[in-house]
Amino acid sequence: MSIRRVNIPVLLMVAVIFTACDNMANVFTDWPSAIPGKAPPFVITQPVFEITEYPNYFSFAGMVFNYLNTAEENVDRITVSFMLFDTDTQANPFIGSNQFEITKLDLVLQNENKKIIISLDRFIHIAPTKPYLIDYFYISEVHFADGTTWQDKYGAYRVR
Repeated sequence: MSIRRVNIPVLLMVAVIFTACDNMANVFTDWPSAIPGKAPPFVITQPVFEITEYPNYFSFAGMVFNYLNTAEENVDRITVSFMLFDTDTQANPFIGSNQFEITKLDLVLQNENKKIIISLDRFIHIAPTKPYLIDYFYISEVHFADGTTWQDKYGAYRVR
């Protein structure tokens, strides 16, 4: 007969967490499918860092991705959150923070697939010679034309 040891402090902590949450909607996980009713109202592509000029958008550096609006309402602005790193050293390439949250005013109609272009010119002081690495990219807020919003404050639907 074997005796199995149980870690009582861990077991108590798990019991407290599930007791404090009256339903599973309050439990944060890394699996988006575990968040009921919170499916994102979009489909996005992996963002690409561009260092060539995009006339009327940016002169030195920017980010481009496609956004498919799957909601039943038109989108009038999108807020993206992400981090940038140096390609060679994988370190922060800036003197300050490498974490960004940028709001893009852009009309995306219902069921429209639109290229979203975000300028990073105002955040850099030297034009990069190589594209930066984009990490932990996610849509943190979608604002609809009717005034409602969808939010992902913690990046549950991040692009890896």
